[in-house]
Amino acid sequence: MNHELIDIHTHIVYGIDDGAPNYEESLRLIGMEYDQGVRGIFCTSHSFGMAHQHEEYYKNLEKIKCAAEAMYPDLSLYEGCEVLCEKYDMPETIQRIKNGVFPTLNRTRYILTEFDPYVTGGMEEVRYCLEYIFDEGYIPVIAHAERYRAIYDDPLDDVTWMKKLGCLIQINLFSVKQDTGWRKELANEFLKHHLDDLVGTDTHMM
Repeated sequence: MNHELIDIHTHIVYGIDDGAPNYEESLRLIGMEYDQGVRGIFCTSHSFGMAHQHEEYYKNLEKIKCAAEAMYPDLSLYEGCEVLCEKYDMPETIQRIKNGVFPTLNRTRYILTEFDPYVTGGMEEVRYCLEYIFDEGYIPVIAHAERYRAIYDDPLDDVTWMKKLGCLIQINLFSVKQDTGWRKELANEFLKHHLDDLVGTDTHMM
């Protein structure tokens, strides 16, 4: 292998959200990633878990980091959070980012940003949230962009607009190869038109 892989989107910190349920599972997932050539893992627990368990997140992350570094000296784990953005809640969301409750990607200005396709009020709400994030000095990384068919007016046009605004676009590896139906179709359309910037596993559990 002549290059290193970095997984930008995972839920491997145990006991925080709907990802790894325990310490042992976290280490199993880390081992699987390492065996597939991954040498950097962003630990991006959902904001719904971080809102009330961010102290536990940092404690559990440190615990699995220590174990992972002992087993795999060339592997790095980074903090992060998959931040759900909704128009009504943006001031509190940004405040939680500033306070470290919702950590940015490795303490940079980049925020892994997601929307709820069943709740978000179309691209008007997406635009409001993204512009709000930029106005606060952060850069959105759009999590699993292929999942928002119900939000988009036109997927290619809307993702192109997000990139022109300055967002980075992440798609899930599972959607590209193993998924079926419209998620796979959209993921591969984004790849075909060079609209993707990052790929993540969105790993939750075995």
